[in-house]
Amino acid sequence: MMRRALSLLAIVTIAFGAVAWAAQKEQRRQVTFTEDVLVAGQLLKKGTYTVVYQPGVEGRVTFMRGGKVVAEVPYKLVRLPQKATTDSITYRRTGPQPVLTRLTFAGQLEALEFESGQSE
Repeated sequence: MMRRALSLLAIVTIAFGAVAWAAQKEQRRQVTFTEDVLVAGQLLKKGTYTVVYQPGVEGRVTFMRGGKVVAEVPYKLVRLPQKATTDSITYRRTGPQPVLTRLTFAGQLEALEFESGQSE
């Protein structure tokens, strides 16, 4: 019985440790768009947003404004040849609205790359 309780305690400790480690890795960065932009088919009005993502892990990035989620879109990681020295925003312009294709954050070895199509 004691062995079983210790095993259960070890499993719970490892699980909480993994959750805490994952939560620590979450990054929040500020980006400012000087005009309306499309990202994965979703329109983001010009202004400042908090971008929430997990460095080193492909998945979904959250764009927040005023503490509210405005958009969640998938991203892929693109390895950079060296750590980025500055934040940068990359657009592609094929119509009236620029399309956000990449976000690069200072100090990171990877950039977030976005699809230009409709969101999932």
